[in-house]
Amino acid sequence: PDGRACEGGPSSRGWPMPEDRLQVWGGIECSHVRIGERIRDQIAESGHRERAADLDLVAGLGLARLRHPVIWADVMARGRADFRWHDRRFARMRALGITPVAGLLHHGWGPDGLTPLDPAFAPAFAAFAGAVARRYPWVRDFTPINEPVTTARFSALYGLWHPHARDEATFLCLTFGAVEATVAAMRAIRRVTPAARLIQTEDLGRVFATPRLGPQAEYENRRRFLGFDLLCGRVGQGHPFHAALVAAGIAPARLSALEAAPCPPDIIGIDHYLTSDRWLDDDLAAHPHHRAGGNGRVRYVDVAAAHIGHLAPQTGILPRLREVHARYRLPLAITENHNGCTREEQLRWLMEAWGAARTARREGVEVVAVTSWALFGAIDWNSLLCERTGFYESGAFDLRATPPRLTAVGRAVAALARTGRFDHPVLDAPGWWRADGGEPREALFALDAPDAALFGAIGAACALRRLDIRRAGRGGDEGRLGLIRAERAGGGLRLAHLRQGAERLVAEAAPRDEAAQETAIHAFLDLVIDRATGRFRLSRLAPAGQYRIAPLTGGPAVAPVRAAAERRSARTGPAHPPAPRPE
Repeated sequence: PDGRACEGGPSSRGWPMPEDRLQVWGGIECSHVRIGERIRDQIAESGHRERAADLDLVAGLGLARLRHPVIWADVMARGRADFRWHDRRFARMRALGITPVAGLLHHGWGPDGLTPLDPAFAPAFAAFAGAVARRYPWVRDFTPINEPVTTARFSALYGLWHPHARDEATFLCLTFGAVEATVAAMRAIRRVTPAARLIQTEDLGRVFATPRLGPQAEYENRRRFLGFDLLCGRVGQGHPFHAALVAAGIAPARLSALEAAPCPPDIIGIDHYLTSDRWLDDDLAAHPHHRAGGNGRVRYVDVAAAHIGHLAPQTGILPRLREVHARYRLPLAITENHNGCTREEQLRWLMEAWGAARTARREGVEVVAVTSWALFGAIDWNSLLCERTGFYESGAFDLRATPPRLTAVGRAVAALARTGRFDHPVLDAPGWWRADGGEPREALFALDAPDAALFGAIGAACALRRLDIRRAGRGGDEGRLGLIRAERAGGGLRLAHLRQGAERLVAEAAPRDEAAQETAIHAFLDLVIDRATGRFRLSRLAPAGQYRIAPLTGGPAVAPVRAAAERRSARTGPAHPPAPRPE
């Protein structure tokens, strides 16, 4: 891209990247999605809307930038623009020295169900973007529409989100309309802030397939780049999707306008998850627990490629950084990095992304940052927001405690932001999606549990998580992470973590059955890996890691990152007290 039109381009604005430091960014899950007649608003559901002190916690991490929402449909929820909440939050960010990347639309579409299928969408969205720029003229970084291709897939190919279509023509019209609106929005923003930068995000996971499904994989791999190709002015008559876009109803003049006046991103943001890379397999018997779909010609399953061992060298974020760099030669960032799994696997996923970014930089790829997405976690993303079960996945902070509790992921984020390095004993083993080299390792824990059934339950939980343990011997010997002592007391469960013979952490619970006991054990293991200290009560023990945690007398010590936030707050003014999290 040569930076033509759109009032500038990457060549005219540049990107101030320190030569020797990879930046750490953060993001707050802010999806605002219409499903049927109901809205899923992650800002409200997570309690972030009521917790002004969240920003003080974020400031303590020392991030270079924070992806923060100014969601169009949210601002217009009452039929007129209401920026009061955003005014308070942006003022607080400015006072704390947090540099925002303003996101104007995150997975949902516009107010009152307005979508890019409507000719009014782009001009209305551009007007809103201009209003945001005028209101916050000090903000330079924008993601007008998050993941336009992914959102169009979920909304128009899979029928999960509004407008709940299932055809390629609607998908193409939504994608083109979202890109057209992004260009219009950046023009409106740059009329106010000429140096404004476009940080455009997308999930660019690669599709792999059996030989019979090779053409399907090739089609989907071309499709994933459609949004960036449109922004960069590459969709001319020779482009694989040009004819399909015209057939879907996009006037050739609109395509020509984007080709003649592109709006290339200043940074291409790659959002990458364990489920981003896919495997298409027509051997249905090999995947008996997966529902088969198809393309009208072949029936097949579509599964995460992370489960397919022979694909390992081609999956993950590093190969995606390389191929996106080769295609566009623009600065890159990992703009979402999250793994809804156990704490040690979340750490391994984050550190794999950090290592991939550093490797890519050594190879000459301009990778600006790695983003810890969902700093405060996410709710119901295991069902793509389609089921309202309240299923929670933690991030740098854990909302299962009040106030939000710093996790090992948060400690890693703060350390990477400060020094570029982080280490933890669980990182000696690779993530489950990578082959283990088989190197013998000293056990992480020694386990002392006189009750045989309880010993077996803790051993099973550790085996499931690939946390090496051994039975404690005489004399209070410990593993690399210390000693776990477990006992039944007063009809409940008492789990303690000891280092050098002293109890650092105690968790008490009263599980009603074996499933609840299993959840309590996993919650305790998360606390140990988080290096938590103090005494806690575990309650509301439900399957799949759903629980609540509260401090008991002699609660946890103030975490270093929290103390940093409090020191910064003392310099910049008091934060609003945290509101209770909605139950």
